[in-house]
Amino acid sequence: MGREAELAVLQAAFDAAAAGRPTIVLLVGEAGIGKTRLTDEAAALARASGIRVLRGEADAAIRRPMELWRGVYRSLDVVPANDPALPAEERRWEQLESLTAALAAAAPAVVVLDDLHWADAVAVWVLEHLPRALGDAPVAFVATSRDQEPGMPRLDAVRRVSRLVHLEGLDVDAVRRMAAALTTGPVDAVELRARTGGNPLFVRELLIAPDGGGVIGGVIGEVLDRVLRRFDVTTRELLATAALAGPGAPLAVLAAAASTTAATVADRLAPAVLEGVLDGVSRTGVRFHHALLADAAARLVDARSLHGRLAVAWEATGGLDGRASAGEHRLRAAVGPSEVARAVATACDLAAELIAAGHQARAAGLLQDAREAAVECIDRPDLRARVSLDLATILRRLGDLDLALEHYGEAAELARGSADPLLRARAAVGANLWVTAFIPDPGRLRRLEDALAALPDGELRLRAAVLGRLAVVGGADLDAADRARDWAEEAVDAARRTGDPVLVAQALINLTMSPASRDELDARLTTADEVVHLAERAGRSDLALYGHQRRFCHHLNHGDVGAAHHALERAELLAGLLPSPGWRQRTLVQRTTLHALTTGRAAATASMDEAVRAGSGHIEPLVLLGCELLHRIMLLELYGGTEPRAGELYRTVVQMIDKVPSPLLQVQKGFVAQHVGDEARVHDVLHRYAGQPGRVQRSISGDQLLRMLGDMIARAGATDLVAPVYQALLPYAGLLNVGGGQCAGLPVDDVLGRLAALAGDVPAAVRHARDAVALARALPSPPMLVGCLDHLADAVARAGDDDPRHLRAEAAALAVAAGVERPGRDRPPPVPDAASRAAALRRDGPSWVLATPLGSARLPDSTGLGQLARLLRTPGVEVAAVELAGLPGAPPTDLGPALDAQAKRAYRRRLQELQAEIEDAAACNDPVRGERAHVETEALLRELRRAVGLGGRDRPSGSDAERARVNVVRSLRRAIAAVGQQAPTLGAHLEVSVRTGRYCGYRPEPAAALSWTVEV
Repeated sequence: MGREAELAVLQAAFDAAAAGRPTIVLLVGEAGIGKTRLTDEAAALARASGIRVLRGEADAAIRRPMELWRGVYRSLDVVPANDPALPAEERRWEQLESLTAALAAAAPAVVVLDDLHWADAVAVWVLEHLPRALGDAPVAFVATSRDQEPGMPRLDAVRRVSRLVHLEGLDVDAVRRMAAALTTGPVDAVELRARTGGNPLFVRELLIAPDGGGVIGGVIGEVLDRVLRRFDVTTRELLATAALAGPGAPLAVLAAAASTTAATVADRLAPAVLEGVLDGVSRTGVRFHHALLADAAARLVDARSLHGRLAVAWEATGGLDGRASAGEHRLRAAVGPSEVARAVATACDLAAELIAAGHQARAAGLLQDAREAAVECIDRPDLRARVSLDLATILRRLGDLDLALEHYGEAAELARGSADPLLRARAAVGANLWVTAFIPDPGRLRRLEDALAALPDGELRLRAAVLGRLAVVGGADLDAADRARDWAEEAVDAARRTGDPVLVAQALINLTMSPASRDELDARLTTADEVVHLAERAGRSDLALYGHQRRFCHHLNHGDVGAAHHALERAELLAGLLPSPGWRQRTLVQRTTLHALTTGRAAATASMDEAVRAGSGHIEPLVLLGCELLHRIMLLELYGGTEPRAGELYRTVVQMIDKVPSPLLQVQKGFVAQHVGDEARVHDVLHRYAGQPGRVQRSISGDQLLRMLGDMIARAGATDLVAPVYQALLPYAGLLNVGGGQCAGLPVDDVLGRLAALAGDVPAAVRHARDAVALARALPSPPMLVGCLDHLADAVARAGDDDPRHLRAEAAALAVAAGVERPGRDRPPPVPDAASRAAALRRDGPSWVLATPLGSARLPDSTGLGQLARLLRTPGVEVAAVELAGLPGAPPTDLGPALDAQAKRAYRRRLQELQAEIEDAAACNDPVRGERAHVETEALLRELRRAVGLGGRDRPSGSDAERARVNVVRSLRRAIAAVGQQAPTLGAHLEVSVRTGRYCGYRPEPAAALSWTVEV
């Protein structure tokens, strides 16, 4: 009544969802304003249209993670996902993935979520991300929340992705209509509206109260107290007992607390049901019509005394659940610091039992109550620290990382003066679990050192953890860089002595964060191999993925594209199995680098755009924007031309990092500044860092930063800065220098050659430039080869003992084929007629003959060459892969992703079991069993390759288009590779000009286009 406009908003949201745009409507208003009534009306609307309605709610009395969604899970008959092999950072993504799959299967659906203000942060986060995760599934969400409530989660992010509806009080006309429906006597609607503010709950209670004409005075409590005064003393006491016990308390517990029988309780509460104060009374509990009524009922009695009786009643039920419930009430009944301290200690012990029994969410709720109660124990900081630490640990396991970090920090502060070294060390590790690895923080470093100094030698696990945090925090501080490496090595040693493969793998990853020499950089491959082995043994896909990414970096750095591709493919498979899109973003970033070097600018740009989409809203903005910026600069360095978005990104990122004292961020800023024309910042960075390359080398990604410094010096012509940077960079000769696998430009030898030329050492310049060309040819990387050939030609011209024209001619021809712009370089004269661009592909018996200005080739007939001929015959036209595969009339049979969330969990679990089988077989000297498990593992990985695309993205199942795409891409790429064997320049041109995927086409850069004549 009076909510027609709001109902119209809800109907519009349902229509949007039906059209494939999952939508959230967030109803916000004060208690009693009619939010629940409106959601009931919305649910009725949905049901009338044949749409399934699912409901969930948060409850102030049941403070457990994901409680908001428990009713939805139950209605869908889905057990919340809980893969113990996933790291804490993946848990909330697992919840999101699980709900996404279940809701998509149940669609069309409307999900109603009441009382968001009492929900936990993870539950709210899941709601925020569901619309995007659901894609075009017809699902709508209607959530309610009060405007202000003590301790409520931040709802800013949900508000941003919702249609926000602020519910105001009913207007006079709506109050008049409500009065007419509830009473037959005369009512002054204007006065009633003024007294109640139009709050429907208060309007209703005043209208039906015997003395409803009394003065309200604007006091909500008076209205509610008036409602409860209708009942006798016994009924009011039982209402108070039910309110304090919460909706989950069985009637038998209420009866025991009231020293009566369950039947008596039901009888005495029947009037409250009739009057609308209660919605129902059953064996499983009592439910109030509105939370405000429960709050008012709880104020009718001495709450502490009644909590004590409820604790006794729950203890009598026995079992862990009964003891845990009793513990919750003991916390509220305790009086005085000593009694509170005993209740808190008991609660911590009960929480440990609950965790051991698999009831993590229940344990988190109990520990939250214990933490609030422990505030009274001012003289017991160790106890308070223990509660905060235990709570943070379980919240971390449940995926609520922000709140976990807050409680870890609280525990660290409380434990700072503690005499318990284990407590101090645990708190210090927790408070530093998620730190920025490139911003110095001397305070954190000092506290961790103090915790380490007090730790007994025999505490190996905790020692390894503290040392690992010291290695990360210390690695960001150049003054502590040497000590950080010592700490990292000590952490590995301590971890090995524990025999825990996860601990060892984590320590090894920390050890390889900042290699300070060429030897340490080269040793990364051995370390990465061990990390993969340990992670597979422990069933930790995330750590194995780290190892494969490090393998990718090593192989690409050393110019082995084949091995790099294989490592990245394994990383992509694992990324596709993990729920967090962060892993897909990272593998897509590495795929972008590989595309830029070997495939072409368009493919690299598309991959980077996809990485941005995968990370948007999920990755820290600085990391996401900075990564995109570095890759756009990489494309400028390799291909020339312009990257319009680079300037915009640069200005945004500079605002974020300009004052951050980090060599990593500042040198990268200077490198980018040079490409976007900000010379002032270039000179500032060179002035601050070029004179101390040793310090830069010891920082995170120091080898990459040295290459950037060298490139900046060469471009700036800063002769006086050459010598120290050249000497520091020299040991890295022969490497591509891929900064952590994130981006690659011209190789180290190319930079060394330009530095040597600037210093006047022409023979060294020629030698380095030739080595750079050799690396570019070996990859092969056409765009890199163009730049290296140009710089070699410059060095040869300075030397004067050879003619550089053939080098410049090769670079010019290759640039045209690969779409590289060479500003300031000699270019072939433009050819207005098509004759000079004429190219032919013709069938000659069992062979195909290619004759072009970029080279010629004769190749045996193949499916791929036939498909290539089809594309070259119609340049610029996209041809469906199904047509190229000879299936033009095939009906679409796309059945969605090949792997849903449940299938991914099953794959993860089976791969872990097989790895354990392989380990056990090796230990038992049973090669037959080990080989059997190995064969099954490889078979599973082959299946995954068909289900997981580049960057770990999902591929559709049951799709003729997908099967055609796989086969056509494979055959076309084989054909182009065969052309490249006989005519490298022509092969490079086709590699970057033929686009493959579900649609394929010959789409070269206009300046590089050949005019093809095709004869079949």
